[in-house]
Amino acid sequence: MRYFTHITTSLSAVVLLGDAIPVNVDTTSTLAVSGLLLGSVLPDIDESRSWIGRRIPGLSSITKTLFGGHRGLTHSGLILLLMAAGTAHFSNEFLLGLFLGVILHILADFFSVGGIPLLYPFSKKRSQIALYRTGTWSEGVILVAGAAVLVNHLLPLF
Repeated sequence: MRYFTHITTSLSAVVLLGDAIPVNVDTTSTLAVSGLLLGSVLPDIDESRSWIGRRIPGLSSITKTLFGGHRGLTHSGLILLLMAAGTAHFSNEFLLGLFLGVILHILADFFSVGGIPLLYPFSKKRSQIALYRTGTWSEGVILVAGAAVLVNHLLPLF
């Protein structure tokens, strides 16, 4: 999934989940939403063509080498568990948003053809429910659906 789709789907998921999660785009601080936005692109830090990789040259190469390539540790079930534990343990709004953004990113990639290595570092086998392929019309449908949720949510504010 491309960065703008990750951002859009993370924001729309927060809108749809409402009070069921600790971050709400209507009532939480700019810090929480900033954390959510960063978290929604952070797991792709191991990819040189990612949003972060293009802005901080060399960081993605180091991360890719240390953490098992693209969609290695940064997309694993272990990171999901750590982020979920973080949301339960920390009350800092930025960190809550960051953890939630990472969780939503990894869940979105779980639904891609490429999948995620849920059991990494114990197994590199990827798990997925293949609903879309990155950069294709199917990702475009997801982007438009997420944008529609956001527009529908924001329209009453005007």
